[in-house]
Amino acid sequence: MSLRFYTAGCWVLIATGLAHLLGHYGLMTSEGQNAPERQMLALMRGQKEDMGLGFVRSMFDIVAGFSLTFAILSIGLGLTGLVARRHARAAPALVRQTAIVYAGIYGIMTAVAFRYWFPAPLFFVAVTFLCFVGAVATAARR
Repeated sequence: MSLRFYTAGCWVLIATGLAHLLGHYGLMTSEGQNAPERQMLALMRGQKEDMGLGFVRSMFDIVAGFSLTFAILSIGLGLTGLVARRHARAAPALVRQTAIVYAGIYGIMTAVAFRYWFPAPLFFVAVTFLCFVGAVATAARR
């Protein structure tokens, strides 16, 4: 396997998470650029619902939570991949199988990104997908 593709995919995942943290910060500090956007943010932040078990959340809380989770998950998957990469000589099948799983996950996410997202996250997800496809394509089969 070309570990370069695999390693690049892991680093792109980490970069994706860090870039998403910047976007998350922008979300959390946004006051809106015009009247409709300010109204939308006020409604998202102000309308709280009882979610059960004592959890009272606004739509903004839920969106912010998903945003932060995506960033943490991307960084965590990248770091997990780098840990597996460190054991490539001892367990080459593990690295190949990890690359297959990552390629599958990020292939699906690329399709989702084409439908629902804008260019920046689509770019990061598609590059991640291509790196892991490259890793799988260059992997030796047993």
